[in-house]
Amino acid sequence: MVRAARRQSGGLHSPADFFIGLRKGVKSKLPQELRGFETGRGRGRLTKFHFGHSEFHYEAWHHTGAGRLEVGLHFEGPGELNQEAFDFFRPRMVEIKATLPRAELEPWDRGWSRLYETLLAPQLDELVLHTATERLAAYMITLQPLVTIFWNDRNA
Repeated sequence: MVRAARRQSGGLHSPADFFIGLRKGVKSKLPQELRGFETGRGRGRLTKFHFGHSEFHYEAWHHTGAGRLEVGLHFEGPGELNQEAFDFFRPRMVEIKATLPRAELEPWDRGWSRLYETLLAPQLDELVLHTATERLAAYMITLQPLVTIFWNDRNA
């Protein structure tokens, strides 16, 4: 099926087009070694990016009621694994905040954890797309080397 319009009037994006634009924009901002991520759309207004371990993924999630877009790294594996990741990242938060000053690490729902921030996003427009692209790329560039260390240490 062909879409009649790629973008809604006034620079607004449909959720599907917003997340396609986000994926393409993030990929263009990443160094070559991080461009091989995998993606998946969640239910509703969210998309996920991962590097072979889908239980640890970067996420962009539009909270329509709050008018916010969440971007960050989610730990959504078994509870014990999520706790190990939380314990790994907690002592590194000063280092992480040097690059991602608004990042917060917190336990979340279902034994999951997340390292994230939220952006003002009452609607999915060009400004939100630009800001989300910059922030999500920064999360991936900053955190993926640490995620790799986590997995390497765990598998050693």
